[in-house]
Amino acid sequence: MNNIPLLPPPRRISRRPGQWELPRVGFICVEGRDPGLLLAVKSLEKSLQSRAGRWCWIETAPPPKAQAIHLRLDAAIEHEQGYTIDIRPDRVEARAKTPVGLFYAVQTLQQITRSCRRSWPCLHIADQPDFARRGFYHDISRGKVPKVQTILWLVEKLAELKINEFQLYIENVYAFKRHREMYADTTPLTARELKRIDKACRLRHIDFVPSLTSLGHFEKILRHPRYRPLAEAEPADLKQRGLTCWSDDPWSLCVTDPRAKTLITEMYADFLPNFSSSQFNICCDEAYDLGVGRSQAEAQKQGVGRLYVEWIKFCADAAAEHGKRVQLWGDIILKYPELIRELPANATVLEWGYGAQHPFLEHGKLFASCGRPFYVCPGTSSWGSLAGRTANALANLRAAATGGLQRGAVGYLNTDWGDNGHQQLLAVSLLPMAFGAAVAWNHGLASDAAIIDAVSAQLFADSSGRIAQLAADIGNVYQRINRDPLPNSSLDFHLFREPWAQTTYLEKARQNRMASEIARLERHLATLKQLPSPNRDLALVWQELSFTIRVIRHTLRRTMLRAQPTAAPESARREIAALIADIRRLRREFKVLWRKRNKKSRWADVDAHFKRMELEYRRLR
Repeated sequence: MNNIPLLPPPRRISRRPGQWELPRVGFICVEGRDPGLLLAVKSLEKSLQSRAGRWCWIETAPPPKAQAIHLRLDAAIEHEQGYTIDIRPDRVEARAKTPVGLFYAVQTLQQITRSCRRSWPCLHIADQPDFARRGFYHDISRGKVPKVQTILWLVEKLAELKINEFQLYIENVYAFKRHREMYADTTPLTARELKRIDKACRLRHIDFVPSLTSLGHFEKILRHPRYRPLAEAEPADLKQRGLTCWSDDPWSLCVTDPRAKTLITEMYADFLPNFSSSQFNICCDEAYDLGVGRSQAEAQKQGVGRLYVEWIKFCADAAAEHGKRVQLWGDIILKYPELIRELPANATVLEWGYGAQHPFLEHGKLFASCGRPFYVCPGTSSWGSLAGRTANALANLRAAATGGLQRGAVGYLNTDWGDNGHQQLLAVSLLPMAFGAAVAWNHGLASDAAIIDAVSAQLFADSSGRIAQLAADIGNVYQRINRDPLPNSSLDFHLFREPWAQTTYLEKARQNRMASEIARLERHLATLKQLPSPNRDLALVWQELSFTIRVIRHTLRRTMLRAQPTAAPESARREIAALIADIRRLRREFKVLWRKRNKKSRWADVDAHFKRMELEYRRLR
C-alpha cells in the first residue's frame, strides 16, 4: 500500500485484498521480555486504545477468536535488524530474528496506526536496513547545551526513525570532576545526566557513543590559564608568521607535551565510564596548527602525518583502558593516505563532507582499499543558517548513502553542527534529520517528495503534508535570494548578522527577490495558522518554525532598507520604527524559545546580535 507514508520507507511493501478492522477489544502477543521491545509495545498499546477501545499486551496465546497483533521471533529472517509484517483480515503478525527487529516492526506498526486509524489495509512488508549502523550526531558545544528533557525527546524521535547510534559533540560542556575551570563559563551536562541519556538509549536499541574533542577544537579549554601552556601555538605567533589562525585563543593541544597526554588521560577516565557503548569518537579533526608550533621540531623529523598517527594511537590506547575502540574524523588522515593503514586496528574513520558534491565515492574507495572500516558522515546543513539549506542537505544526504553503499561503509552518521553560536532552532534540523534516517535505512526506493510527505505525517503528525513542505521551502530561501552560493552557510544568516554599515553580504543579495520572498513567508505564516493545532508534543516545533519565518522576514525587510539609502525620509522612519518593534519582539521570543529547550549558557552570545540591530535602528531613527 504505497500511499501509507512510512518513515523510513520499507524495502518491500505489497497490497493484498481486504482490510483488518481494529476490534473493540484486542491483544498484543509478545514473544520475549526484551525491555526495549516492551517499551515500544506499551506505546503501541496506548496508540491503539486511542483509536479503538481496549487493548493489552500478553505473553501467551490470545483467547479463542480474539483479534490480536502477534510479535514473534523467527530464525528464518536473515537480517539481524530485519522484520516482516503481515496484515490479514483476522490478525496482524510481525516476525523478526531478534528483539531489535521486532522493535523496528513495532515502530512501523505505530506509524500504520497513526496513518490508518480504525481500518488497516491488508498488506505484506519485508524490511531491513541498508546500513547496519545509522547515527545522528548533535553538536552541544558551539552554543546551546540542551536540557536533558530535550535530549530524551530527541532520543524518542530517533528511535521512531530506526536510528541506532547517537552522539553528542562535547568540548567543554561536561562537568569534569578534576577540571572545573573547563566548564566555568557554561552550564554543562553532568555524569548523572549522561547516564540517564545512556539508559534511555539502551532501552530503545540506540548505541549512545561518547564523543569528545581530543586534539583540535580545544580553544574553549586552552583559553584558561591552567591549560594554555599545553597549547601547540599561540594565535599571535601564528599571525606574526603569516600562518592560518582560526581563533583568538589557542586551538590544538601540543602532541609532544607529556602534560597534554596526562590531561587527555584524566578527561577520558572521568568521561567514558558514563557510557555503556564499546565505541568512542575521539574527533581529532581540523588540527590546522599541528606541527607548526611547539611540535614543529618533531614534525620536521618524522613528518606531520606520522605525528598525527602517533597521537591517534595514544588516544586509542587511552580509550582501550576503558574498553572502548575509537572512531575519528577522517579529514587529516586523508592528507596522508600512505599512513591510513597505520591507524590503530580497531579505529573506524568518519568520512565527513557537507556539500552536495562531496566526493564520498572517491574517499570511500581509498579507505576501503586500505582495509579500514569507515562511516559516511553528511549533515543537516542547518548550521550557519536561519532555516537550513534544504536543497544542499537532501543532495548531500543522498550522495553519502549512495557513495557509502557502493564503497562498503559500515555506518552512516548524519551530523548536526552548531557553528557560530548555534542560532538555528531545533525544528530547523528535524526535516534533514529524518531525511537522513530514511536514506540510511533504504536509500533508493523513495523520492525526496515522498520522504518529505512521510516526515510530515510521522514526525510532525500532519497528514496534510504541508508542515514539512513549509519547512523545506523556508530552508531554500538561501537559494532564491543569493547571487552566488556561499560555502557551508546561507546568505540570510549573514545578512542577519552583518552590521548596517558593512556591505560584503548586502552586495551578494538579489534585491529584486526580496519583496516576493517576504510575500512567500507571509503565506507560510498563514499556513501555520490554518493547520490544526499540533499535539502537545509538537507545539514547540510549530512555535520554532513560526519564529524562524518571522526572523527571516525581518532580515529581508532590513536588507531592503539597507539597499535604499535614498528612501523618502518619512517612509524610512516608519519602516525603522516597525523594525525596532519587530526586533524587540523577536529578541524576547528567542530568549523564551532558547530556554524552553536548553540550559541558560551561551544565549547571550546570540542575543548580542539582536541587541546590536536594535541599537542600529535607534541610531538611524
